[in-house]
Amino acid sequence: MTQYMLLIYGEESMWANLTPDQLSAEMGAYMAYTQDLVKAGVMVAGDELHPVATAKTLSIAGGKQKVVDGPFAETKETLGGYYIVNVESQEDALAWAAKCPGARFGRIEVRPVVQR
Repeated sequence: MTQYMLLIYGEESMWANLTPDQLSAEMGAYMAYTQDLVKAGVMVAGDELHPVATAKTLSIAGGKQKVVDGPFAETKETLGGYYIVNVESQEDALAWAAKCPGARFGRIEVRPVVQR
């Protein structure tokens, strides 16, 4: 078994433009997806992230620390959450990524986790 991180990217503004019923439906889709992962026994972890406006990016150059607001890269899509799944293969991880509600509106990066 290998752990894969499913990184959920999308446009934050989409969430602000949803009606209460649409928001409830989307949150319900994520809850159902999470339950499917749990029932399948592949769920390791997963969380929604706060908006990108709460992010800080830190770098160290020449021994000096620099902290800037927001993400390092300017982009319309931002990292909104993640799941870590424990599956047999990359194909299995991609199959779970395809079922993620975020795949309908953005993209899901699938990356193996280094385990030592």
